[in-house]
Amino acid sequence: MMKKWFLVCLMFVTPLALADGHGDLGLEKRQPDAPMNVTSVVLGEEVTSVSAEGDMEGYGKVYVTYHLSYNAARTGGTVDGQGRGFTPDGYASGRFQGFWELVDGVVVMRNVVSITDNTMNLDVIKFNPLTRELVVQAYILK
Repeated sequence: MMKKWFLVCLMFVTPLALADGHGDLGLEKRQPDAPMNVTSVVLGEEVTSVSAEGDMEGYGKVYVTYHLSYNAARTGGTVDGQGRGFTPDGYASGRFQGFWELVDGVVVMRNVVSITDNTMNLDVIKFNPLTRELVVQAYILK
């Protein structure tokens, strides 16, 4: 129960801490920034889904889907989803929740990610719909 409470608190505090645009929480990066290839965007009235794939250090070939729900202004909202990484040694699975906002035409997502190897990340994802560029920055929480 305490773990869930921590995650809820973190989800509300993280966007505020990153709101100044610097994103410097003193967290160590888990891996180098990972560019991903956007494979699909499914627009919906209530939820838009973005799927991507790419190579990530430590996770291998990764497939991920982000489900973005809209706020009233449709310039942000909540995001949740999951991803899978495959290496010759096996696979990892992760689920995440967070918030997104539209910043100068770029969708910026901030997610807390729980991974099957009992680690946890704060991912900052930037997706430019105009160029289809999507980059994942993963920081160590646990």
